[in-house]
Amino acid sequence: MSDEITISELAKLMKVSVHQIRYFEEKGVLAPAYIAENQYRMYGVDEIYRLSHILLLRKMGLSVQMIKECLSNLTTVQITSLFRQALADTEAAITQLQQTKHLISKLLHEQEHIPLEDQVTYYIDTREEIHLSLWFHMEAQEYLQARQLIQLKENIPNLFEADIHYAYDETDTVGIYTQKEGANDLVLPRGKYLSRHVYVQIEAELKEHINEFYAYAEHQGYPYHGPLIMVEKSYLSLFTPEKLHYELLLQMID
Repeated sequence: MSDEITISELAKLMKVSVHQIRYFEEKGVLAPAYIAENQYRMYGVDEIYRLSHILLLRKMGLSVQMIKECLSNLTTVQITSLFRQALADTEAAITQLQQTKHLISKLLHEQEHIPLEDQVTYYIDTREEIHLSLWFHMEAQEYLQARQLIQLKENIPNLFEADIHYAYDETDTVGIYTQKEGANDLVLPRGKYLSRHVYVQIEAELKEHINEFYAYAEHQGYPYHGPLIMVEKSYLSLFTPEKLHYELLLQMID
């Protein structure tokens, strides 16, 4: 019995497909030890080690062409540099996955704790301090337009993953903010807030909801101060595709 193994045996040993091994051979990074008289491609220990190195480098994200260079021409210093870059790329990918996990967890948590669409629910809860960074100002009677997003897109990353805060005060303008650690353009202090979630098909409906919100606070005799805060949670609209989701907030005076 031969000391070498066939391509199918090599594939089973390394837990890859025969097709993948043939692909590496076609690209010139792997070759059989010899081809037997029966045309079987035979592989020894050297080829097993070679294939294990190829698979390791592929797992690190290197292209087949780069693997060929790495195994043939690169110096130890150059290979070390490649490994460091692969490590940096892997850490960046892990960070991206962690951010995606956080976003999904946040979305599911918020969806589970908001009132149903047909429920008109007011509640008071205690919130931690939030630091907001100013994006821009617009007239109170205006609505966000696509052209504004294009003009201001550099000022905010991951636009529709963020909570957009609209701050209405006694002037005719509204400030548009996003949460940013350390920012001081607007700080919502820790304390009790009156809250209501609303769903709208068109933004023009918001004025009626805002008026109802103020009327409820007045009717209940709730003292409040500071601007009305409207938080647009565009990602929650995934659950109600035809409607936008907002939360209205007023800071209460203890």
